[in-house]
Amino acid sequence: MKIAICGLIKSENIGEQFIARSLEYLIETEAKKRNPDIDIEFVEVDLLGRNDEVIEAIDPLEKRLLNYYDYKESGLFMERANLKLKRMWAASDNQLYKNLIARSRHSIWKHGANFRKRMRSFFNMRLEGVDFIVVDGAGLLEYSYNEYHWALMLISEYAEKHGLNVVYNAIGRAGAFNEKDFGTKTLKRALQSDAVKYVSARDSVETVQICAGDKHKVKLLADAAFWMKETYDMKPAPENNKIGIGLIRGNSLTGYGVNFNGKAWTTLFAGIATELEKRGYEYEFFTNGLPGDVKLGEKVLKRMGLPPEKLVKRPLVDTELYDTINGYKALVTCRMHSSIAAFTMKIPAVILSWNDKVDKLMDIIGYPDRAIPLSDFEPVHIVDMMEKAINEGVSDEKLNAIKAKSLESVDDYIDLILEVGSAK
Repeated sequence: MKIAICGLIKSENIGEQFIARSLEYLIETEAKKRNPDIDIEFVEVDLLGRNDEVIEAIDPLEKRLLNYYDYKESGLFMERANLKLKRMWAASDNQLYKNLIARSRHSIWKHGANFRKRMRSFFNMRLEGVDFIVVDGAGLLEYSYNEYHWALMLISEYAEKHGLNVVYNAIGRAGAFNEKDFGTKTLKRALQSDAVKYVSARDSVETVQICAGDKHKVKLLADAAFWMKETYDMKPAPENNKIGIGLIRGNSLTGYGVNFNGKAWTTLFAGIATELEKRGYEYEFFTNGLPGDVKLGEKVLKRMGLPPEKLVKRPLVDTELYDTINGYKALVTCRMHSSIAAFTMKIPAVILSWNDKVDKLMDIIGYPDRAIPLSDFEPVHIVDMMEKAINEGVSDEKLNAIKAKSLESVDDYIDLILEVGSAK
């Protein structure tokens, strides 16, 4: 049988691939425990309709033209209008005005050449012949910045039309959420579809429950990526004294309305590296693959007068990133799935918390003090907390507990998959 794994599969943030591949591992492993003869083929479907080959580009419109399926230059006028309205929406505090803008943008989405029509065509192509649809997690309840709500609605519409079941595996919230926002209606339409048979949350369970409605009892479970060690069959690297400093793009916080820009990030990362050096640690900078993260790393190197070798080459596939992380004594990082990768290999990590999803994750894991809030972005404190994490290590009990939560989500719906498989 064919199972579609729908998520941010072609994101330049390689951490998103950790989710998809780990979920595929769990589904196949659990299905074969119950039916050893089952033959599963996974079809990976990118929620933004990106092509299989991703070409690097910084400019957002150029990136779409190069990488998005059937993206038309003739639609760029509407695209620019849509982006302008998006900025106006973000700048306003008036709910009525925001919803008026959102309705206008929804109209553009319905009629613009590069929006609904393009995405429907992409999903028709990628989902043709699949027997079951799994939405793979991540912070997909999002309409304010990355805007996944439209894609989720189209997936539900496709499933309804073709009589398919959809499950949401450990999803979370990213960015703004207000039940009065127009975008929330689209999320509710997607998750409350008759095609949706199961929904679990990895964070923000109240928000996920609002979107899922009364039909589902949403559990707070865990990201499939906590099974990365088994998925990639990775062995612990030899002990060393090298710290990995995981970078993030300069506008990562300003995009969410927080006044902390690229210059501030550059100063902070340079300060962390200097403090590590004072304490006798080796260090290097790495990224999860986003070109904007690499660009910031180059600025840090220039600020510190360091050679290019101090920044790990941008990873292009998931195994490259996991290999890099596996080679560190500890991490100071900004990307959530680099910290999860470290956790699965029992490598202590502290994460600079630029979004409340990070706080929620570390609280669920059982290490809330390893999420460092913006108010504590100070190099000495950050390195102090990293050393505290090294001394404490990673508890087998906590690791096994979070893996059990991750597995529970798959176990909750694996019988639905088997029923469809047995009917073929």
